[in-house]
Amino acid sequence: MSMTVTSAVSMNPSQVKPSVDKSSELYKACLDFEAIFIKQMLNVMRKTVQKEGLLDGGLSEDVFEDMLYDEYAKKMAETAQFGLAETMYLQINHQK
Repeated sequence: MSMTVTSAVSMNPSQVKPSVDKSSELYKACLDFEAIFIKQMLNVMRKTVQKEGLLDGGLSEDVFEDMLYDEYAKKMAETAQFGLAETMYLQINHQK
C-alpha cells in the first residue's frame, strides 16, 4: 500500500501578520512615541554613569548630551526594531 503525503500549507488567519503603512501619519506618531520611550530609557541609563574630573563639562555638556541622546533615540526608533511603534499602530488601527 502506498501512501501519498501532500505538502499543502494552510494559512491560519492568526498567523498572517497585518500590514503596517509606514508612510501614514499614525505610524509616524507611533514612531515619535517610541523615540520618547527610548529617550527616557537612555536618560535613566545615563544617570548611572558617574561624572567626575576631566569628564565633567558642566551645563553646556549636559545640554549637548541631551540633544545627542534625542538624536540617538530617534535613530534607534527608526532602525532598532524595538517593535513598539508597530504594535501601537496595529492596536490603534484595529480599533478604528
